Amino acid sequence: MSVFKSSGIGIAGIACAVPKNNVPVESFTSVFGEEVTSKFTSGTGIKATYKALPEQTASDLAVAAAEELFSHIPVDKSEIGAMFLVTQSPDYRRPSSASIVQLRLGLPIDCSCMEINLGCSGFVYGLQTAMAMMSSSDYKYGLLLMGETATKLVDPLDKSIVMMYGDAGAAILLERQEGTETTTLLRSDGSRYRAIVLPAGGFRDMNPGHERFMCSDGIERSLYDIFMDGTSVFSFSISDVPEAITDYLKLTETTVADYNAFVFHQANQFIIKQLIRKMKLPKDQVPLSLDRYGNTGGISIPLTLCDAYGEKDGEKLKALICGFGIGLSWGVANIEVETDRIYPVVQTEDYYKDGKLIPGQY
Repeated sequence: MSVFKSSGIGIAGIACAVPKNNVPVESFTSVFGEEVTSKFTSGTGIKATYKALPEQTASDLAVAAAEELFSHIPVDKSEIGAMFLVTQSPDYRRPSSASIVQLRLGLPIDCSCMEINLGCSGFVYGLQTAMAMMSSSDYKYGLLLMGETATKLVDPLDKSIVMMYGDAGAAILLERQEGTETTTLLRSDGSRYRAIVLPAGGFRDMNPGHERFMCSDGIERSLYDIFMDGTSVFSFSISDVPEAITDYLKLTETTVADYNAFVFHQANQFIIKQLIRKMKLPKDQVPLSLDRYGNTGGISIPLTLCDAYGEKDGEKLKALICGFGIGLSWGVANIEVETDRIYPVVQTEDYYKDGKLIPGQY
């Protein structure tokens, strides 16, 4: 079993940002008809999403979240020893967007920066990676950033997912905290990598044709569009995921009663309802944000925390978190955080104007 334990490192603050471009599901009625949009909302629970502006990238949203975090927690940036950016929507194929983010946030040269290519499980994996590096170092703070603009990778006529994905960024500040214990369970199954895949643009097939073809779900796409096998993903979500949560509770010798919040990747409402039913969870301790933000990949866990607890003071959350999806990849962990260190979601239309390189400028 892939289990990791971290001691003495906790969450000092969480902030999230979304684009200022709100897209209601009902706006797709003119494209797909009222029956399709109504059925989509009824099945998924999603009523609206936020879509990045054409100029905005995942790193822009991550930077906006980080700036919001620093506005609440004045940190000496020279004491941030590592920064991690979790994204599958990089600015460039090379270099890592973490380098650009380091520049924009004014992080010191002594701050190690790296990018983690993970989606729906990215918060759990990223958190464990950051904590592990902090555990073997002497720096005071670590910064975990996340950003995603999956809406740019979806066929606008794909009724199965074009109304589902939302864009967002997150920033989590980690610090040394005496007495904090975190246990993480991580799992992967590459044999199911085709369940959610975007075939074109990588080095396996860099420049295929753009012709559209009929996929197994009866929807036309090109190789440049995200494909999701909904049936396989649903089966995975209601079988492998609760099994992992059950294993985690046994491993940590904890029960549902030991937590006062259960924060899941916001895939769709039916999957979350199934997790609530299977795990016998109290509904009022399972916050939802997907109705207003859609599926924002790995960012959906911190986004849900900011949405649900961003204006609550004086409460200590003992949360069980679980991210699951593309890869296939999934993970479970526990976190403790004061609600007055969780900040409301902000909206941004900012982007890095110097980031678009023009021939002759480099």
